[in-house]
Amino acid sequence: MDEMKWAWVLFLAATLALLIRLSTWFVPAPGWRKDKVDQAATTAESAAVTSALPEIAAEPMPAPPPPPAPEPVAARPAPQPAPKPLQLAPPARRPPAPPPPEYHLRRVRWGMAPDEVRAAERIEPLRGDERALAYATTTLELPCLLTYSFIGGQLARARMEFSDPTGTDVPPLSVAQAQRRFLYLREQLRNRYGEPVQKTVAVPRDAAQLERTAQKQDELAKQYDVEIAEAERRLKTERQRLERRFKRWKNPAEMVARGLAPLERDLRDLKKWKQDALELAGQSRKGIAERRAADARAPLVAVMTARWPAAQELHDVELTLDFRGRVPRLAVRYEATSGAPSRIRHAL
Repeated sequence: MDEMKWAWVLFLAATLALLIRLSTWFVPAPGWRKDKVDQAATTAESAAVTSALPEIAAEPMPAPPPPPAPEPVAARPAPQPAPKPLQLAPPARRPPAPPPPEYHLRRVRWGMAPDEVRAAERIEPLRGDERALAYATTTLELPCLLTYSFIGGQLARARMEFSDPTGTDVPPLSVAQAQRRFLYLREQLRNRYGEPVQKTVAVPRDAAQLERTAQKQDELAKQYDVEIAEAERRLKTERQRLERRFKRWKNPAEMVARGLAPLERDLRDLKKWKQDALELAGQSRKGIAERRAADARAPLVAVMTARWPAAQELHDVELTLDFRGRVPRLAVRYEATSGAPSRIRHAL
């Protein structure tokens, strides 16, 4: 019985599949009926025309015009060559610039006359005559008093002072300021002229007052020795006299002591004063020894110099820092050498 049911189910499925297949063959697709109607109308129209005009029917229907041939694609034009750069004629060479003026010092040259130096400095001098011209100016942005000296109407020397104790032309410098500017100027001159010949002069620390004190106290101690000896002699003589005088008294020792008390007091004072003089002399000698040791350990600089003899075959240059005055003095001295060539320009 089950096999009959399954056979019936398979038969129905096969029948349904066959019907679906037949429907796809015989059912027209969308637009099929319209195409058939148009084709039948065209055939009927052609038959009517042929029956009415047989001469036309003999002629075949003109074939539809062929589709237009595709236009040939125009060939891509060849790239144009890049234009050659325009060759410009080189500009005419300018004549070389004239060489800068040749100076030996600032804007002057050795051998100039006073009027030429005045014109070169372009400012009025503080003081001036046929032998010297003094200017308050700056060098390397440092204020200085510049003095030109002339021999036989020709410039021969120049001096730049960077410290004025009076403060009239340039301000005075402290010790620290003078040392810093000395080192700065020395480095600038070293870069220009090379290594200098340096010299440092040291002075011993002042011990004159201590020496006078020690000498005075020694002399005073010697005078005390003489007075002490004289006081001891008087004391001895007076003791003998008083002992003879109070020999028969009940209390001779007390009476002698009373009589000798002033002399003994004077003798004690003399000995104390002598000791004070010796101690003061000893302190003075100790101070002298300490200053001598300090001189050996750290000499007290009095003058520092840096010299460039015949620098660049133009002039002798000397930089000096002097501590011996109340205010340190800092100066640079230039002195022309004989036959100095005019080939080098300098800023200082």
